[in-house]
Amino acid sequence: MAAATAVKVTIPQQPGHRRGRGAAWIGALVVYVVATLMLAHSSNYHQGLLLVAASFAMLALSLDLVAGMTGMYSLGHAGLFAIGAYGTTILQSKEGWSIFAALPVVALAAGLIGLVVGTLSLRVSGLYFAITTLIFTIIVNVLLSNLTITGGYQGLPSPPFPEFPAGLSSLGTALVWAVSACLLVTVAVIWSIRASAFYPVLLAIRDSEPFAATSGVRTNLTRVLIFSLSSALAGLAGWAFAFQGFITPGQFDSTASINILVMVILGGINTRLGPIVGAAFISLFPVIVSIDPLWQEILFGAIFVAVIVFLPEGFIGLLARIGRMARGRWWPASLVTADPGPVPDRLAARHLPAGERPAVALQAQEIRFSYGGGVLALDGVDLTVATGTIHGLIGPNGSGKSTMVNLLSGLLKPQSGSITINGQRAEHLAVWQRADLGVMRTFQSAVMVKELTTRANVGIGLYSRIGRLGTRSLAWPLIPSAHRDAQAMSATSAGALRTVGLSSRWQSSRVADIPHGVEQLTQLAAACVSGPSLLILDEPLAGLSSDEVDEVATVLRTLRDAGVTTIVIEHQTRFIFDVCDNVTVLAAGELVRSGTAAEVRNDPRVREVYLGQ
Repeated sequence: MAAATAVKVTIPQQPGHRRGRGAAWIGALVVYVVATLMLAHSSNYHQGLLLVAASFAMLALSLDLVAGMTGMYSLGHAGLFAIGAYGTTILQSKEGWSIFAALPVVALAAGLIGLVVGTLSLRVSGLYFAITTLIFTIIVNVLLSNLTITGGYQGLPSPPFPEFPAGLSSLGTALVWAVSACLLVTVAVIWSIRASAFYPVLLAIRDSEPFAATSGVRTNLTRVLIFSLSSALAGLAGWAFAFQGFITPGQFDSTASINILVMVILGGINTRLGPIVGAAFISLFPVIVSIDPLWQEILFGAIFVAVIVFLPEGFIGLLARIGRMARGRWWPASLVTADPGPVPDRLAARHLPAGERPAVALQAQEIRFSYGGGVLALDGVDLTVATGTIHGLIGPNGSGKSTMVNLLSGLLKPQSGSITINGQRAEHLAVWQRADLGVMRTFQSAVMVKELTTRANVGIGLYSRIGRLGTRSLAWPLIPSAHRDAQAMSATSAGALRTVGLSSRWQSSRVADIPHGVEQLTQLAAACVSGPSLLILDEPLAGLSSDEVDEVATVLRTLRDAGVTTIVIEHQTRFIFDVCDNVTVLAAGELVRSGTAAEVRNDPRVREVYLGQ
């Protein structure tokens, strides 16, 4: 079988635009350096305030990496923060290490611990993941409070930070520059991921895991690696915090874990500036509002509740919503293009050249499956789908259709029986591995990422065709191949949207802001964009108008002509018998009839069981 190759699309370059963006980033960097220089010459009081704020900004950014991008709400970052701070202090004061040699060690240690914690927590999610990570913080805090090497409850004094040599004394306080550099690295890594083609994939794991998995993403492994990276950044923040005077266990307890999460939520979860704004607010609030501590806590709590109730997207999220509302005035009304044109070559079946395709694209034999060991949802069902055909799968509600397609796509594993795709046994393969066999699918309810545009959602379907998205995302703007791949993915996604009949005016609209019909067509484009050899559509016509139904029929016929094999589950029998070459009928988990559309339509048992005649 031919290996998947990278998408190759010729894109006109826009050097002026890229130069303009480069100049903007250089200007921002210059401003950042000047601000650092000013802080390095300011008073110790102001330096102390802003360096603590910078440390917590790094910590909030690291938490937002997992909470905002993958939906894992960790309460263990205070423990990872403590590992960085205590590790730096102990290595310097007890072992005589240079603080600069300690930096990569504590960051790596925190990353490895995060890898272990993430792996152990892999089987749980949501509230259970938060509780698991909170237990980790509690354990770390107990150890810090009771070990002699950590100073117990009294803690440890911060290690001294070396000043610049005489020739660089004009730069001011060296610690300011060091913490500023750490913050810059943290921002650069996280913003690079946000700017990369890997970012939509992370959001798909968060919001639409089945969609991500069927696109070829190893969702569990990706979560663990992102948590490990976040942990390493939390360790880096701990290194920066270690020089702020004194460290004690109370600074890293469960309350600190909650405060870090509050920083992210107040500023705006999954926004570029939100965690920084939230960290600055939480860090500086007690100093600016110098009132009785009890009233201070009450006021702080009231602000937090008000944000949760009225501004759940946070301060920065509110500004973004206002911007979208302003742009919304000019959104177009056009939905479907008059003539989408032919399917581009890039959407043709790519995994097997035409001369090497087997006569049978999919064969399932004696498939049995039950939920929880109860009544069989499928009882010895056979399904054979010829290559380059449209095959309908119909039956009454509860007949086992959705169970069958979940088994074919890998979301479920059969208890017995075999599944062969393009001549290769596949029943043992994970869902993400079936994407490498050319299998893509849609779902009954569209599972798009609401906050992304239609084009970005379609681009997720190209994951299996673009190499090393995850590793390259760490320095995405600096890699020439990343620019080329991003442009190619955007152009290919736009072509797929046009192919399913969506006008270009809808391609920059967020999925949260589009009609249901557009969302369904976007899901179809995402399934087609990578050029699958086997396309599985689960009720693709749900909620579509008659014009949109005709559009889908045209797309499926054109895909068939391009060599794509399609399996369609649909309740609209007129569509099935008009469009499909062959049809299989299920009832109560058993095979009723399989044959050509004409044969099945005229079968007396089918007319009785399904058509009610």
